[in-house]
Amino acid sequence: MKSSFKIFEDKKVITEVLASDITTDEYIKLKHDEFHHKKFNRNFNLISDFRLCDKNFDSKELQNMIDVFKENKGKVNRKKSALIVSDTNIMKGINLKSENISDTPQEIQYFIDFKEAEKWLQS
Repeated sequence: MKSSFKIFEDKKVITEVLASDITTDEYIKLKHDEFHHKKFNRNFNLISDFRLCDKNFDSKELQNMIDVFKENKGKVNRKKSALIVSDTNIMKGINLKSENISDTPQEIQYFIDFKEAEKWLQS
């Protein structure tokens, strides 16, 4: 499976599904393609599904992925980003890394369930 994104204009949400073997460079390309898509709206919230790849990350790769969020802060004006992960151990690792993103304007939450992430984004 290849990493992909979809833009749902009616829900004002962008969803990303990351492939099991995605690299930081591939994620950066995915974000570039997303930002240049004709339906992209910098105000849309984001659901990024890491469940297929999160077990493959070491702490350095995880930090690189989080850094992509920091580097793209000027390109988005979203209020919320939901990251979906496969288990709470991964979630704790991401939480520790994301505390350093104080200058990112959006609120970031971590979920195990896609429906819970959607519900949170709509609240």
